[in-house]
Amino acid sequence: MEVTYQLDFAQELKKCVRCGKCRTSCPVFHELRGESASPRGRLALVKALQTGDLEPSEELADRLYTCLLCKTCAVDCPSGVISDEIFVAAREYLAEALGQPLMQRALLRGFLTRPGLHSSASSLMRLYQKSGAAAVLDKTHLIEHLPEKAEAAARLLPDVAGRPGRKRVREVTPAQGEKKYRVSYFLGCATNLLYPQVAEDTVEVLSRNGCEVVTVDDVKCCGMPHLAYGDVDTARELARENLRALADAGSDYVISDCASCSATLGETYQHLFDPGTPEQARAKELADTVYDVSRFLVEVTGIEPGEHQVEATVTYHDPCHLSRAQKVTEQPREVLRAVPGVEFREMAEADRCCGSAGSFSVMHHDISAKILERKIDNVEATQSEVVATSCPTCTMQLSFGLRERGSKADVVHPVQLLARSYRGK
Repeated sequence: MEVTYQLDFAQELKKCVRCGKCRTSCPVFHELRGESASPRGRLALVKALQTGDLEPSEELADRLYTCLLCKTCAVDCPSGVISDEIFVAAREYLAEALGQPLMQRALLRGFLTRPGLHSSASSLMRLYQKSGAAAVLDKTHLIEHLPEKAEAAARLLPDVAGRPGRKRVREVTPAQGEKKYRVSYFLGCATNLLYPQVAEDTVEVLSRNGCEVVTVDDVKCCGMPHLAYGDVDTARELARENLRALADAGSDYVISDCASCSATLGETYQHLFDPGTPEQARAKELADTVYDVSRFLVEVTGIEPGEHQVEATVTYHDPCHLSRAQKVTEQPREVLRAVPGVEFREMAEADRCCGSAGSFSVMHHDISAKILERKIDNVEATQSEVVATSCPTCTMQLSFGLRERGSKADVVHPVQLLARSYRGK
C-alpha cells in the first residue's frame, strides 16, 4: 500500500492497542454503533488493506468516508494514534485504486482550483435563490423529490450575497492609526462565496488593530477538500501555488478567519512534501507565521475595545479544525468577552463536532443531521441570541439546524461582533 501523503503507515497502525476509548468520543459511532463506524474499526480495516487481507472496494471506501475527520479520536487516544491522518492517507490510496467519480473530479480539480469561477458560481447560486426557484421547491415540497444529496445541499445553502468577498475588500487596506504589522489575509473559498461580510469584518478589525492588510489576490483553495477526498496530488499543487503567493506578499503574518484554512496552511502543508525538500522548508516557514484571526488578536496585537455597545447574549461553538487541530479555544472567547455589551454563555460540549465536516453534511446528510441535533440542543439550552463560531461550514450547519428548530438565533464569526462594536451597527 503506497501513498504520497507523508506518513509511516505501518508504524502508526502498530500504536493502536484496540482499547476502545475512541468509541466513547466518536460522534459517528455514537449514532451508528457498528464497529466499522468506530475509529478502532476503521483502523482495523486500513490495516487489513495495508497487509493485503482486504482489496480496495467501494464498500471499504464507504466505511472510510463515513468519518468526520474531526480529530476527536486522535486527541483522545492514549496511544497517540493519529487516526484522522491515517484515514486521509488511506483515502488517497483508494482514490488512486478505484478512481474518482466524474462529478467529484470536476469539482475538486476544475472548480476548486480556479478562483475565477467562484464569482460566476456565486452569481448562479444567487439567481437560483432570488428567482424564486428555491422558494417554490421548498413550499411545494418538490425539493423532497430531488436526489438525496441535491436536496441536502439545497436545504443547507445559505442566502448568497450579491458580490463575493474578494470584490468587497481592497487588495491593500492601510492600518488605522499606527501601523504595527503587515499581514496577508488568506481569504478562503467558503468565506469568499458564502459569507463575504465576514471577510469585510475581518479586514476592518485587523486594520483597526494596527495592521496593514494585504488580501492576497492569487491564492487558491487551501486544499482541505481535496485531502478529504484523497486527492493529495491536487492538494500538493495548490500548496505549492499558495506557498509562492504568500511568500511573494512579503508579510509578517498570514491570517485566516476559517479554521480549516489556518489548520491546512499551518500544519498540513508540512506533511505534503518529502522531508528535507525546499518545499517542506517553505511550508515550515509558513507554519510559523499562520494565525487564526482570534488567536492573532489576543496573542499578537491585543484587542482594541470598540466604542459601541453590542447588546447580545452569545454562546460559542468550537470548530474541530480550530480546537483540536490548532488547540485554539480560549482566544475566540476572549474576543467575544472584549466586545462591549456582550454577555457570554458557555454551552455544554462546545467542542463536540456539529456534524458538518465540509461536504459530510451533504454526502452523509442523515448521520450529520443526527449529530447536529445534539449540538442544537446544547445551543438552545443557553438561551443565547447569537451563536459565534470560527468556521464557515460550521456556520452553515448551525444556521441550518437552528432554522429547522424555528430558532431566530443568528450565527456569526467572533470578529463580526467586534466589528459591530467599532462601527455601531
